[in-house]
Amino acid sequence: MIGVLLAGGRSQRFGQPKAFAQFEGKCFWEHSIDAMKEVTNKQIIISHPDIVHFFEETSRNEILMDDIHVRGKGPLAGIYTAMKYEKAEWYMILSCDIPLINKKIIRCLVDAREQGTLAIIPKINNRIHPLVGVYHYSTFEYIDEALQKERYKMMSLLEKINVKYLSDNFILANQDAFCNINSQEDYIALQNSDTIKEL
Repeated sequence: MIGVLLAGGRSQRFGQPKAFAQFEGKCFWEHSIDAMKEVTNKQIIISHPDIVHFFEETSRNEILMDDIHVRGKGPLAGIYTAMKYEKAEWYMILSCDIPLINKKIIRCLVDAREQGTLAIIPKINNRIHPLVGVYHYSTFEYIDEALQKERYKMMSLLEKINVKYLSDNFILANQDAFCNINSQEDYIALQNSDTIKEL
């Protein structure tokens, strides 16, 4: 299984590259990589071209930019690139802006794999989190088709494949662990959160 960190966004709302924001002594991207280490054989980073050099200075992981044919097309392009250049049966996908994610959640998702299911995705408080998911390699053809038809939203993929959704009760995790940090207001709230110690 390949662990894939998606760091291809522009972080416009955040005002600076989110992947390198600090939380509890580590960059956001390091929290995601650490969460995947115990259950993936290798971890790779799909980076926006503007921040590749930052990763090269701080990470020993393999770093890829989106394939030139799909560059700038969102998370689907990042998953496409990972599957095109790194062969595996399963891929653990994580975004770089969820610093409260932890290895227990990742283990739960990975252990839920079963024959015939092409993706395992959390559905927490009735909200689907496609960028905290496990995807089978056979989803590649659906991703390729979606990109060719300019359907860039993750839900355009999930609607086409057999997905196993894991609820709050199954994962047994604080829903704050799935929170995306999209703005400076989110970042301040994260640092001041009383729920961090409970995760």
